[in-house]
Amino acid sequence: MKHAIIFTALCSLLSSGHLSAQDEFYPPTVEISDHTLSRFLTELTLAVGKKDKDFILSHMDPNVLSSFGGNGGIDEFKEYWDFEKEHTTFWDELENILLIGGAKYEDGSGSYSIPYTFSDWPNEFDAFEHYLILGTHVNVRSAPSTENSKVLGQLSYRIVKLNQSPQDNSENESQWFNISTIDGKLTGYVHGKYLVSPVGYRMVLTKSTKGWVISSFVAGD
Repeated sequence: MKHAIIFTALCSLLSSGHLSAQDEFYPPTVEISDHTLSRFLTELTLAVGKKDKDFILSHMDPNVLSSFGGNGGIDEFKEYWDFEKEHTTFWDELENILLIGGAKYEDGSGSYSIPYTFSDWPNEFDAFEHYLILGTHVNVRSAPSTENSKVLGQLSYRIVKLNQSPQDNSENESQWFNISTIDGKLTGYVHGKYLVSPVGYRMVLTKSTKGWVISSFVAGD
Protein backbone atom coordinates (compact mmCIF):
# COMPACT_ATOMS: atom_id res chain seq x y z
CA MET A 1 0.00 0.00 0.00
CA LYS A 2 2.86 2.40 0.90
CA HIS A 3 4.62 1.72 -2.41
CA ALA A 4 1.38 2.36 -4.28
CA ILE A 5 1.01 5.77 -2.62
CA ILE A 6 4.60 6.73 -3.51
CA PHE A 7 4.09 5.59 -7.11
CA THR A 8 0.86 7.61 -7.41
CA ALA A 9 2.54 10.73 -6.02
CA LEU A 10 5.47 10.35 -8.44
CA CYS A 11 3.10 10.00 -11.40
CA SER A 12 1.29 13.13 -10.28
CA LEU A 13 4.54 15.10 -10.19
CA LEU A 14 5.55 13.88 -13.62
CA SER A 15 2.21 14.73 -15.19
CA SER A 16 2.12 18.19 -13.63
CA GLY A 17 5.66 19.05 -14.77
CA HIS A 18 6.98 19.72 -11.26
CA LEU A 19 10.10 17.69 -11.87
CA SER A 20 12.77 19.80 -13.59
CA ALA A 21 13.89 18.82 -17.06
CA GLN A 22 17.63 18.36 -17.53
CA ASP A 23 17.73 21.29 -19.96
CA GLU A 24 16.08 23.74 -17.55
CA PHE A 25 18.60 26.21 -16.12
CA TYR A 26 16.97 28.67 -13.77
CA PRO A 27 18.99 31.28 -11.84
CA PRO A 28 20.19 29.83 -8.53
CA THR A 29 19.21 31.22 -5.18
CA VAL A 30 22.08 33.58 -4.48
CA GLU A 31 23.64 32.88 -1.10
CA ILE A 32 26.55 35.14 -0.18
CA SER A 33 27.82 34.69 3.35
CA ASP A 34 30.65 37.20 2.93
CA HIS A 35 29.10 40.59 3.75
CA THR A 36 32.05 42.40 2.11
CA LEU A 37 31.16 40.79 -1.22
CA SER A 38 27.47 41.62 -0.82
CA ARG A 39 28.35 45.24 -0.14
CA PHE A 40 30.73 45.39 -3.09
CA LEU A 41 28.11 44.00 -5.48
CA THR A 42 25.64 46.63 -4.28
CA GLU A 43 28.21 49.40 -4.76
CA LEU A 44 29.15 48.03 -8.18
CA THR A 45 25.52 47.98 -9.30
CA LEU A 46 25.08 51.59 -8.19
CA ALA A 47 28.31 52.56 -10.00
CA VAL A 48 27.03 51.02 -13.23
CA GLY A 49 23.81 53.02 -12.93
CA LYS A 50 25.83 56.22 -12.56
CA LYS A 51 28.49 55.15 -15.10
CA ASP A 52 31.03 55.92 -12.42
CA LYS A 53 34.38 55.38 -14.15
CA ASP A 54 36.38 56.33 -11.05
CA PHE A 55 34.75 53.56 -9.04
CA ILE A 56 35.51 50.95 -11.70
CA LEU A 57 39.14 51.97 -12.10
CA SER A 58 39.74 52.19 -8.35
CA HIS A 59 38.34 48.69 -7.85
CA MET A 60 40.31 46.97 -10.56
CA ASP A 61 43.17 44.53 -10.27
CA PRO A 62 46.36 46.09 -11.74
CA ASN A 63 46.65 43.01 -13.98
CA VAL A 64 42.98 42.89 -14.96
CA LEU A 65 42.35 40.66 -17.98
CA SER A 66 40.28 42.14 -20.82
CA SER A 67 40.90 39.55 -23.54
CA PHE A 68 42.63 36.22 -23.93
CA GLY A 69 44.99 37.68 -26.51
CA GLY A 70 46.37 40.48 -24.38
CA ASN A 71 48.81 40.86 -21.50
CA GLY A 72 46.36 42.41 -19.09
CA GLY A 73 46.52 45.64 -17.15
CA ILE A 74 44.41 48.75 -16.61
CA ASP A 75 45.80 50.63 -19.64
CA GLU A 76 44.94 47.68 -21.86
CA PHE A 77 41.45 47.60 -20.33
CA LYS A 78 40.94 51.28 -21.13
CA GLU A 79 42.05 50.79 -24.73
CA TYR A 80 40.04 47.61 -25.26
CA TRP A 81 36.80 49.22 -24.08
CA ASP A 82 37.42 52.80 -25.28
CA PHE A 83 36.74 53.44 -21.64
CA GLU A 84 37.44 57.16 -21.68
CA LYS A 85 34.93 57.71 -24.48
CA GLU A 86 31.23 58.29 -23.99
CA HIS A 87 30.16 55.58 -26.45
CA THR A 88 31.92 52.71 -24.63
CA THR A 89 29.80 49.56 -24.55
CA PHE A 90 31.32 48.51 -21.23
CA TRP A 91 28.37 49.74 -19.18
CA ASP A 92 25.79 47.85 -21.24
CA GLU A 93 27.77 44.61 -21.08
CA LEU A 94 28.36 44.86 -17.34
CA GLU A 95 24.74 45.75 -16.69
CA ASN A 96 23.62 42.72 -18.70
CA ILE A 97 25.66 40.24 -16.68
CA LEU A 98 24.64 41.82 -13.38
CA LEU A 99 21.00 41.43 -14.42
CA ILE A 100 21.56 37.75 -15.22
CA GLY A 101 23.02 37.29 -11.76
CA GLY A 102 25.71 35.27 -10.10
CA ALA A 103 25.94 31.91 -8.42
CA LYS A 104 26.18 30.84 -4.81
CA TYR A 105 29.38 32.07 -3.17
CA GLU A 106 31.71 29.34 -1.97
CA ASP A 107 32.85 30.28 1.53
CA GLY A 108 36.51 31.15 1.74
CA SER A 109 37.14 30.91 -2.00
CA GLY A 110 38.08 34.57 -2.34
CA SER A 111 36.72 34.54 -5.89
CA TYR A 112 33.29 35.13 -7.41
CA SER A 113 32.11 34.87 -11.03
CA ILE A 114 29.15 36.52 -12.72
CA PRO A 115 26.95 35.48 -14.48
CA TYR A 116 25.85 32.04 -13.36
CA THR A 117 25.42 31.06 -17.03
CA PHE A 118 29.22 30.89 -17.17
CA SER A 119 30.16 29.63 -13.71
CA ASP A 120 27.43 26.98 -13.39
CA TRP A 121 26.95 25.91 -17.01
CA PRO A 122 26.23 22.14 -17.21
CA ASN A 123 29.17 20.25 -18.72
CA GLU A 124 26.95 18.03 -20.86
CA PHE A 125 26.01 20.98 -23.11
CA ASP A 126 28.74 22.26 -25.43
CA ALA A 127 29.22 25.94 -24.57
CA PHE A 128 29.72 26.89 -28.22
CA GLU A 129 26.68 25.04 -29.56
CA HIS A 130 24.10 25.89 -26.92
CA TYR A 131 22.52 29.03 -25.52
CA LEU A 132 20.16 29.71 -22.64
CA ILE A 133 16.75 31.24 -23.22
CA LEU A 134 16.74 33.82 -20.44
CA GLY A 135 13.16 34.57 -19.50
CA THR A 136 9.75 33.02 -19.01
CA HIS A 137 7.30 32.14 -21.78
CA VAL A 138 9.63 33.34 -24.55
CA ASN A 139 8.05 32.90 -27.97
CA VAL A 140 9.57 30.53 -30.51
CA ARG A 141 8.39 31.64 -33.96
CA SER A 142 8.10 30.10 -37.39
CA ALA A 143 10.05 32.95 -39.02
CA PRO A 144 12.61 35.57 -37.86
CA SER A 145 10.02 38.29 -37.34
CA THR A 146 7.13 39.22 -35.09
CA GLU A 147 5.07 39.93 -38.20
CA ASN A 148 3.60 37.20 -40.38
CA SER A 149 5.03 34.45 -38.19
CA LYS A 150 3.32 31.89 -36.00
CA VAL A 151 4.19 31.25 -32.37
CA LEU A 152 5.19 27.59 -32.38
CA GLY A 153 5.68 27.37 -28.63
CA GLN A 154 7.08 29.08 -25.57
CA LEU A 155 10.15 28.28 -23.50
CA SER A 156 11.30 29.36 -20.04
CA TYR A 157 14.94 29.21 -18.96
CA ARG A 158 15.71 26.34 -21.30
CA ILE A 159 19.06 25.39 -22.77
CA VAL A 160 18.65 25.13 -26.54
CA LYS A 161 20.82 24.09 -29.45
CA LEU A 162 21.86 26.84 -31.82
CA ASN A 163 21.29 25.80 -35.44
CA GLN A 164 23.37 28.65 -36.82
CA SER A 165 26.27 30.75 -35.69
CA PRO A 166 25.78 34.51 -35.27
CA GLN A 167 27.91 35.09 -38.38
CA ASP A 168 25.41 33.08 -40.45
CA ASN A 169 22.62 35.59 -39.91
CA SER A 170 21.73 37.79 -42.87
CA GLU A 171 21.45 41.54 -42.38
CA ASN A 172 17.67 41.37 -42.04
CA GLU A 173 17.82 38.52 -39.54
CA SER A 174 20.70 39.77 -37.38
CA GLN A 175 18.62 39.77 -34.18
CA TRP A 176 17.04 36.35 -34.66
CA PHE A 177 18.47 32.89 -34.16
CA ASN A 178 17.23 29.51 -35.26
CA ILE A 179 17.17 27.13 -32.29
CA SER A 180 15.96 23.66 -31.37
CA THR A 181 15.08 22.22 -27.99
CA ILE A 182 17.37 19.49 -26.70
CA ASP A 183 14.74 16.83 -27.39
CA GLY A 184 14.31 18.14 -30.96
CA LYS A 185 10.55 18.54 -30.55
CA LEU A 186 10.55 22.30 -31.18
CA THR A 187 12.54 24.24 -33.77
CA GLY A 188 12.05 27.88 -34.63
CA TYR A 189 13.33 31.43 -34.22
CA VAL A 190 14.00 33.31 -30.99
CA HIS A 191 14.98 36.96 -30.72
CA GLY A 192 18.58 37.47 -29.70
CA LYS A 193 17.71 39.57 -26.65
CA TYR A 194 16.43 36.42 -24.95
CA LEU A 195 19.51 34.31 -25.66
CA VAL A 196 22.60 34.14 -23.47
CA SER A 197 25.83 32.43 -24.43
CA PRO A 198 27.76 30.67 -21.65
CA VAL A 199 30.96 32.02 -23.17
CA GLY A 200 29.71 35.59 -23.44
CA TYR A 201 31.05 38.37 -21.25
CA ARG A 202 31.66 37.51 -17.64
CA MET A 203 33.34 39.15 -14.71
CA VAL A 204 35.56 37.56 -12.09
CA LEU A 205 35.99 39.28 -8.74
CA THR A 206 38.80 38.44 -6.36
CA LYS A 207 39.33 39.42 -2.74
CA SER A 208 42.54 41.35 -2.20
CA THR A 209 44.09 43.03 0.82
CA LYS A 210 42.29 46.19 -0.30
CA GLY A 211 38.94 44.48 -0.72
CA TRP A 212 37.12 43.04 -3.74
CA VAL A 213 38.48 43.94 -7.16
CA ILE A 214 37.64 43.15 -10.78
CA SER A 215 40.31 40.71 -11.94
CA SER A 216 38.87 39.91 -15.37
CA PHE A 217 36.12 41.00 -17.72
CA VAL A 218 36.29 38.81 -20.79
CA ALA A 219 34.33 36.84 -23.37
CA GLY A 220 35.21 33.63 -25.21
CA ASP A 221 37.16 30.64 -24.07
